[in-house]
Amino acid sequence: MAEYRMSIPQREKNILFAKSGNRCAFHNCEMPVIADEGDESKPLAEMAHMIAYADDGPRADPALPKEEKNKASNLILLCPTHHSLVDKFECQYNIHVLREMKLQHERKFSQSPHSSKPPKLVTESLHASILPLSHLPFAVFAAETDYTKANIRSLFDVLNNQTGRRTLYAFELRDKKLYTFHDLRQAGNPFRGTYDQPTVEMLRSTELWDSPDEHRLYVALLNRTLRGFLSIKGVAYDDRHYRYFFLPGEKELKRKFTYRSLSGRRTTKSVVNNPVTRATGQPKSYWVHLAANLSFHQIASRQWVLTIRPERYLTRDGSRPYFHSSIGRTVTRIKSTMYNWQYLQEIQLWREFMTGAKPRQILNFGKQSIVIENNLLKAGIQWLGIPDDQKDFVFQEHPEDLFTSSEIDILDEDEDAFYGELFLEEDEE
Repeated sequence: MAEYRMSIPQREKNILFAKSGNRCAFHNCEMPVIADEGDESKPLAEMAHMIAYADDGPRADPALPKEEKNKASNLILLCPTHHSLVDKFECQYNIHVLREMKLQHERKFSQSPHSSKPPKLVTESLHASILPLSHLPFAVFAAETDYTKANIRSLFDVLNNQTGRRTLYAFELRDKKLYTFHDLRQAGNPFRGTYDQPTVEMLRSTELWDSPDEHRLYVALLNRTLRGFLSIKGVAYDDRHYRYFFLPGEKELKRKFTYRSLSGRRTTKSVVNNPVTRATGQPKSYWVHLAANLSFHQIASRQWVLTIRPERYLTRDGSRPYFHSSIGRTVTRIKSTMYNWQYLQEIQLWREFMTGAKPRQILNFGKQSIVIENNLLKAGIQWLGIPDDQKDFVFQEHPEDLFTSSEIDILDEDEDAFYGELFLEEDEE
């Protein structure tokens, strides 16, 4: 370690110390880095490399020449405590974070106390991990039934025999009643023969949303729909941790998904993979499945959204759950390397997967539908920004084509007609 200190030119040291104002540059530290007289003039300063001098050091970049690594522009003045911290947690304190920290610290000493010139701000878009829902079922239908959760498998057998396994049932069994988005008044609905027809009642969705218990019932039906839809696409639900995860491929355990990245480029990512140990090249004892918490939320009186939170799910062999004392540390270590851009990339993957790379995904129940729009909610912000961290996010929305445009037009017409029927029936009552 002494070799790199000896090779730092005195000129670069002078620049670094002068710009740092005799203070540790770590955020809110402000510790003097040269001891006062009487403390044996012991220097407390440590010149930390933002890009490591050694090729195997923290935040290493072998492509950068060593003479560039010892320039003041690559050094940050820290106290011993924070030097140790930033090197120990190099993922959290990456090169972009350290450069911004140094810039903000040195700015305090470089500006004249009489200067009133404001810092230059950049305008960027802040994207939320939220997909809006443009259509929701207007009504929930209920009827008395002999089926309960104890014999629910028998109900599924009847449904699958009548309609096939790819139908979205979206139902709940509570208090000897069947609740669903399907219109139980219609003779051709998937549940025909499983409930008492004279007991059918229609519940207005907006009224359900106002009651906490009935609001939870409505959310449960939304979740049932999503689980059924994703199950068809090879995604399972982990009810212990409330997250969806990719299942292995049909022909082999490893599975990949190809999609358009944030920059618009065609990208392939492993969604089920058995990682290997770098040192030996041997497979590890667990498989990593790309996962996400997908949740429905009502954010206004008539506005619902679907939130996406990327996660990980571990198995022993691609199917059996992996239970081990280290599982928490393993998942945390994986997620700790997901910075804003990587996090947004995984949200991009999930929205492309769920919508089939179309402007929207329509989940249909006859004349009612759930429509998930394929565009992230965003807002414009002005801030100082992070140097060298500007990213292209050009692939935000899918353009409409003749098919998708006519598809939503037909949906709107059907729902308008159905909504009109609801009002007419209520007036007649």
